[in-house]
Amino acid sequence: MHKIFFLAWLIFLSLTSCLTRNDVPPTTEQAPDKKQIFEHANKLSAAHNELQIEGYVRRNGLDSMLTDGRGIHYKVWGKALGPLPKEGIQVAIAYTAELLDGTRCDEADTIAPLEIILGKRKQTVGLEELLLHVAPGQEAIGIVPPHLAYGIAGRGNEIPPHASIVYHITWLRYPKQ
Repeated sequence: MHKIFFLAWLIFLSLTSCLTRNDVPPTTEQAPDKKQIFEHANKLSAAHNELQIEGYVRRNGLDSMLTDGRGIHYKVWGKALGPLPKEGIQVAIAYTAELLDGTRCDEADTIAPLEIILGKRKQTVGLEELLLHVAPGQEAIGIVPPHLAYGIAGRGNEIPPHASIVYHITWLRYPKQ
């Protein structure tokens, strides 16, 4: 009886020892690549930002805005009293900047204008690109998406991360150089 029990136990042990995880064929499904995950997250974030901007445009009756290839929405009006600025040119501007909810976050007036040399990237890329569409004598409104504004970092307590910025350009001139 002990021999039969021992023999059954040996057979059972030998059969179960063959059933290891090594015998399971590998699956073709692999974990997604981190790069793919970040690309997907960026696409979702960009789509979300675009929806927020489109909502702002509709709420404020700005349907006639133009859009450049990078996501800046803008509208320019008024008679140009000079040529459009180019990179490397210094401009002085009066403007207000606000978040999509109307919270003012930055401004400069004609008494103390913001002076920028376009292309030096001392300001946000989006503001500098917007100014390339505005000549002296004209006014503009531009909505800059987060990736061309302050991105994922934001700016202190004034501008939260992932915020689109609405710029109201009220005055632009070329200071004497």
